[in-house]
Amino acid sequence: MKPDHINLLKSEVEKIFGRRILSSADCQNLCEAILQTCGIKISFNTVRRYFNLMKSTSQPSSFTLNTLCNYCGYSSFDDFVIVKRPNEIAANQTQDHIVLSYLTLFFKQIEVCKKTDLTYLSLVQQTILHLEHYPSIIDRFQREIAKTKNGQSFYFEQFIFIDKLNSYYGSGLHYYLNEKKTREAQLFGHSLLCFRAWLIQDYEGVEKHSEKVMECGVDESISHPVNARYFATQLYYAHVFGVGIEAIIVEARRFYLSMLRSKEDNTGLNCFEVIIAEALILTSQYEEALFYIDEVLKNVKTNIPSYIDVALYENVSLLKSIVFAHTGKKLKAYEILQDINPYKYSFLSRQYLNILYLSNKQFLRNNNEDEMQIRHLIAETGFVALRSIWQNTYAPVDNN
Repeated sequence: MKPDHINLLKSEVEKIFGRRILSSADCQNLCEAILQTCGIKISFNTVRRYFNLMKSTSQPSSFTLNTLCNYCGYSSFDDFVIVKRPNEIAANQTQDHIVLSYLTLFFKQIEVCKKTDLTYLSLVQQTILHLEHYPSIIDRFQREIAKTKNGQSFYFEQFIFIDKLNSYYGSGLHYYLNEKKTREAQLFGHSLLCFRAWLIQDYEGVEKHSEKVMECGVDESISHPVNARYFATQLYYAHVFGVGIEAIIVEARRFYLSMLRSKEDNTGLNCFEVIIAEALILTSQYEEALFYIDEVLKNVKTNIPSYIDVALYENVSLLKSIVFAHTGKKLKAYEILQDINPYKYSFLSRQYLNILYLSNKQFLRNNNEDEMQIRHLIAETGFVALRSIWQNTYAPVDNN
């Protein structure tokens, strides 16, 4: 086994884990994540040795390498090496073409009766995870499935890949917008692109996409989550350009209360309450965010979220902890944070939520022990705007 393959696997593990492995605590949490994901128990010290946090004179065992590869979605270390091997270009191009044809066919030919079809949702999730192993086909794949009903409905609309919003998923939204011209689809796509622009501090992009969203308007014929993104877009625009925010808050609350009469499910990971609460927190409207957080927690008590929404409680708890942290209730905020399991976050937003989680933890502990992790995650995602939420709340790190 070559050292570069071992180092490449380390990077792959950290990518799936959602953060770098820099401490013994990270190793312990990785062991738990592997057990939850693969059902395989790996030694804490084995992981420490693998990530050079404990001295070792021997190479990682086949069991260790295969287990870590399983966690990353590969069948074995040999499979990982084959996929990552940079030579045999012609053979790889043929393989890429076969994979692209198969994945595209999966979205074109399968007829799905319900958006809640758990079998199909599971297959879409595995497709997205597997897609990262073939970066050369992602652009062509997204261009093709944006033309299909399943691609639009599942890949783009249900599996909103926040961590890749400033990467290939964000680029794919342009294909989606070119193919699906309904008012709801245009509102959805442009609102996410506005959010991306806000996260990366592209203020021209915020203005451009918010104008498109406002042209679409909002009403009860559009799904609740997409309506939430309409109001979230207004909040991001107002935050950037100094527009009065109170009228937006009042109108969003009025709309929310009027829509409660409908039968639409409000316990999903991308439900109205979570989307609007998140936008309110990111724009420093903490007290109003708490209203929506309490609403969704009330709904969760009487409904069991399914499939990809299993991370809902962790996400909402994080938002509540952030609100308490910024409204003088640090003890309550810390108690909530202690109960959060960040390894239950959806793979679609693990890096994004870890930035929020680690930043909030630093603020509450009044130290900068996670600063390296946070900087790495912000560099990976490009979400530089998240820095401003906790700006000047802890001592800066000397870069020299």
